[in-house]
Amino acid sequence: MQSTNLEEIKAALWEQASHPCTQVKWGMAQVMAIRRRKGQLLILLRGRERWYPVEAVTIERPRLCPTGACDLEDVNPEEWKKGRKKARG
Repeated sequence: MQSTNLEEIKAALWEQASHPCTQVKWGMAQVMAIRRRKGQLLILLRGRERWYPVEAVTIERPRLCPTGACDLEDVNPEEWKKGRKKARG
C-alpha cells in the first residue's frame, strides 16, 4: 500500500524493526527513517547517507506471517499485560 501519512509510516518502520515480515520500501530500497521538512517527505535509505525527497513510500505487510511472530491481531491485550507482569517477576 502506498502511504504519505507520516505517523502511519513511522509505525510501519517500528514494525519493520521488530517484525521481519513488515517492509517499508521506496522502489527496491528499504526505508530506514522518515521525516517531514517544509511539507515534504524525506527518507533515509538503507546504506545511504543522505535524505531523499519522495512523494510516497510502499508499506508491505503479509496477511499471515510464515513464522507466526508477526501476527499481532491474535494477541489479547489482557494476556499480554499478564505475560509482562510475569516476566518482570
